Amino acid sequence: MSDLVGDARRLSPSAQEALWLRAVAALVAGRDREDVAAVFGVSLKAVDIWWTKWRAGGREALVMRLRGKPVGVHQVLGEAEQAAVRQAVLDHIPSDLGLTGTRGQIGELIFKLYRVRFTEPGVGKY
Repeated sequence: MSDLVGDARRLSPSAQEALWLRAVAALVAGRDREDVAAVFGVSLKAVDIWWTKWRAGGREALVMRLRGKPVGVHQVLGEAEQAAVRQAVLDHIPSDLGLTGTRGQIGELIFKLYRVRFTEPGVGKY
């Protein structure tokens, strides 16, 4: 089993959750911490963290949570502004808007319309 797990952080979120639940189930069944760590190919510290979470909140405490910020949080341009920029690019020939079609040029259009500067990679996120 331990050869299959390797670094558990590289598993998909659902596979990580399944691993946590199986490891805790082994602890509940009476296996010792060191044995569980060896069987599942994880550190003793990881087993201790999962066990502590389990004791504090049961299965719900081990459910995988979404990582990172929710989509749309901290966006500089609102949905309507983003739609307006997209529509301007779709409705016009790039040269009509002073664009060559690059992200940098689209960033300049956003600046002209809303006085907001984006990095070139930042433009691609909108």
